[in-house]
Amino acid sequence: MEQRLIGNCTLYLGDCMDVLPTLGKVDAVVADPPFGINFKYKSHVDTPEGYGEWIWSVMEECERHCTSRSPFFVWQAMQNLKKFAQWFPRDWRLLIMAKNFVQLRPTAIQYSCDPVVVWWTEGEQKPYSLGTNSRDVVRVNTASVVANKKNIEKKHPCPRSLDAVSHVIEQWVRPESTVIDPFMGSGTTGVACVNLGRKFIGIEKEPEYFDIACKRIQDAVNQPTLFSETATKQGQIDLAGDETIACRGD
Repeated sequence: MEQRLIGNCTLYLGDCMDVLPTLGKVDAVVADPPFGINFKYKSHVDTPEGYGEWIWSVMEECERHCTSRSPFFVWQAMQNLKKFAQWFPRDWRLLIMAKNFVQLRPTAIQYSCDPVVVWWTEGEQKPYSLGTNSRDVVRVNTASVVANKKNIEKKHPCPRSLDAVSHVIEQWVRPESTVIDPFMGSGTTGVACVNLGRKFIGIEKEPEYFDIACKRIQDAVNQPTLFSETATKQGQIDLAGDETIACRGD
């Protein structure tokens, strides 16, 4: 297991189930795991056999390290929608990430959105929401990921768009708290955390992807911060019970 410290980010090269038990407390989980759809990564195939038990074992270990009312945002594949209730035994809901660019596949209806399974850990603390655009359907710029083939994240087979992860962190992760991504990949969650003033813990088991993530996060640390404390304080909302909140439009 290798560890690198970059700014307020702690990055681990290793299997998440080896690293997670060694960690302290975190405040949010923003995870983009394999989906169990037979996707071929650099060194392994994302097999569906036993996927549900495996992904929940990781999330359950993450819960053991979470503070009160920590949010979980777990990207998944629309193909497995009917299995979510079995895989994630929590009172979850879906956040829909609608794509502005869709990869065409041989199917009658194209997969033009990504479902994100969302829940909060138990506790007396109220869930946090910035409240400026906290709807459950978000349009994200997936075209930016494929537009420039020289982007370093293109060396990862399925990089996540930065604005999608940034939206989650800005809207639902408390300022200055610690976010963990046990499937760091190309490091998009880490870059978003750097830009938005959150601490980050990332775990990736593939050395090539780990190096890409380290480079991207280091580049983000070297750039002038985009984090605005004043902007983050505007419209902060602590949600409780069935209170209704009016949100500003785009």
